Amino acid sequence: MKSFRNMAVLLALVFYSSLLLVAQTKVMPEYNVNAQQPGATYKFSFVHITDVHIGEGFSDYGTPGFVNDTMPAVDNSQPAKSLREAVKWINANYQEKNIRFVIVSGDLTGSAETSEFMMFKSIMKDLKVPYVPCIGNHDVWPYVRFGQEAPYAYGDSLMNEIFAEEYDKARLFFDNWNDGTRLTRTYNPETGLETYLQNFSFEYEGAVFYITDFNPRYHVRKEEPGIGPEAQLMNWSGGTFQWFKKSLENQTNKKPKNTFVVSHHPPTDNFLIIAAGFAFEYDELNQLTNMLVPFRQQLALWMSGHVHRNADYKIAAPGGIDIVTVREMGSNKDYDSSHFEIVNVYEIPQATAIVKEKNELLTLIPNAGNGVFQVSGMPEGSNVWSAFDATGRKVAGAAIPPFYGNQQNTAVIDISFLPAGWYQITVLTQKGVFSAPYVRQ
Repeated sequence: MKSFRNMAVLLALVFYSSLLLVAQTKVMPEYNVNAQQPGATYKFSFVHITDVHIGEGFSDYGTPGFVNDTMPAVDNSQPAKSLREAVKWINANYQEKNIRFVIVSGDLTGSAETSEFMMFKSIMKDLKVPYVPCIGNHDVWPYVRFGQEAPYAYGDSLMNEIFAEEYDKARLFFDNWNDGTRLTRTYNPETGLETYLQNFSFEYEGAVFYITDFNPRYHVRKEEPGIGPEAQLMNWSGGTFQWFKKSLENQTNKKPKNTFVVSHHPPTDNFLIIAAGFAFEYDELNQLTNMLVPFRQQLALWMSGHVHRNADYKIAAPGGIDIVTVREMGSNKDYDSSHFEIVNVYEIPQATAIVKEKNELLTLIPNAGNGVFQVSGMPEGSNVWSAFDATGRKVAGAAIPPFYGNQQNTAVIDISFLPAGWYQITVLTQKGVFSAPYVRQ
């Protein structure tokens, strides 16, 4: 009988231990990029985490003030605990999940105090993979609550200074690292001051990453310290918009769906979010989406935070042209045991064929990559085709007569006179604009 009771106790211990193990096992969300494309092959994974907010909940974090103040010896607040949990999970799973690096898309701090940046850096130093820190609106204007704040928004200078070592490591780890405007003073006509806009780019195993800074630098339009939550396009010489546009135009590594964009503010058209002042205003959002249309074939994913929600949607240009999928991540500090997403990157093969658009009414059929292909399903009316090279420059184009060719409603487009290379073919019809990449051999 005693032996039976001991066995029962042992089985109970095993059972409850297994329950505890399950309860402690955290499953992080994963998102596959390009996995559904024909012939796509898995390349690598990375982590997107956002809105850490170290120092949130403190009226004055660390030692008094925000200039060269020191971090506390111990921080058991929720933001710090959640970040430690994130680092712990990534370290325990990065090999199994093939996680190569981490991107933190802004709001590293609660109010851009030096002590908050230093605590974030102190926690992240234990991470076993490289990380890329990006600026958010809470990182722009240093302050402590109850009226003490910096005379201007110099948080971007703190980013450059405090994370200089991390950026140097990243420069060695990633391919084609480009500091963009990150280390260059840019005159901001809205403030009359110079700013280090945190725009930069890098590549990894054929994928291109643009880190964009749409955080305003003018004071919040309320009786409180710091800046507000809105996004700003920065469309002036040396500003974010023009840097981003020029970078996409001059991108040499142009492949189907290989380009990732990171911004703290999401490019959302949600009426409530825009009305609350947490995103781009409609006129700026339209400028941004129209600018992106010629590059839609190379855009793979746009990653953001800021709104503290998990959301998945497409942004589109006027006329309903889909441009890119947006993934918003919820705030890491809002979860007891951390919150982030693993992004699994798949590569689309460089084939001598058109990648057919989803829900496309037209069918584009290549002819062995020699520069001649057919477009079937052409509507009556004025139709035009254009060809753009890898820099985004239009290199050919012509009107398409209705019902041209041997088959009704079929057009023949010939770019065989162009040199071998990557091209984007665009067909403009009354049904809409249809575009796809094409490799000319």
